[in-house]
Amino acid sequence: MIIGFLFRIIANALAILAAAWLVPNIVFNYEFIALLKLALILALVNTFLKPVLKLIFSPLILITLGLFTFVINIFLLWLVVYFTPELSISGFYAYFLTTLILSAFNFIVSAATNKRD
Repeated sequence: MIIGFLFRIIANALAILAAAWLVPNIVFNYEFIALLKLALILALVNTFLKPVLKLIFSPLILITLGLFTFVINIFLLWLVVYFTPELSISGFYAYFLTTLILSAFNFIVSAATNKRD
């Protein structure tokens, strides 16, 4: 469980770097400590806040056939960006692409760390 959380932090750090490199309208100062701080905050938000928001908005998630989870992910990313001055994202398009990159990296890590019976 702890190893999976550490892998998730590393995946978030790599995803932030990839998004800062690939997506326009993202400003990141490329400091290692700031990157670890962002990745840790993002992992904590995804671990504790995301399940609560998914539970609260589960009717909307069902109605939109799961597309509302992108809105939740964008909101959580906005929340992290709001509280960390090291990362700045401007525009919905940049948030959307960054969310897709973060989701892809987290999907790969969760698929690799899940135990198969």
